[in-house]
Amino acid sequence: MRKKIQSKLVLLIVAAVLLYSSSVIPLTVAQESIDITSHGCSACNQETNEFFVDWTYTGNISQVSIFIYDLTMATLEYTVVDGTTNLGTYSWSFPASHPLDGEYYIMVCDYSNHNVNDSVQREIYPIQTFRPQIPGYPILSIGLIIGITNLITAIILSKKLRLK
Repeated sequence: MRKKIQSKLVLLIVAAVLLYSSSVIPLTVAQESIDITSHGCSACNQETNEFFVDWTYTGNISQVSIFIYDLTMATLEYTVVDGTTNLGTYSWSFPASHPLDGEYYIMVCDYSNHNVNDSVQREIYPIQTFRPQIPGYPILSIGLIIGITNLITAIILSKKLRLK
């Protein structure tokens, strides 16, 4: 009799465990990710250096940040934007005084969790050096002055050669 009670108790426990385990809904964690799809410079010249980056994302990412790092990913070179609405695209211009010219990483990441990110490695930014003009003297005026000076010198030298 005792064995029957024990076996029924074991069966009851097994049935309870099976019923409980079948009623538990597995918890799924929403995976968040960001994938850069395109990037580059839409207008790179001495006046404007307009860059863009486009990305796709999964999960609940409402805001993103965009950073530029050096090749070691240890030094933050430039903060493009630290928190903007996640539209999947962003455009910006580097200030004329910024010295970026070479290879860098661009990173797009979730504003609230920077570990959710994607980066483009070894991107070459063709930012041209900004060369200031000679203050107050446009290049055309300097060329005209040099040309007139050469013409006057040539006339004086030709007169001296005729007199000899």
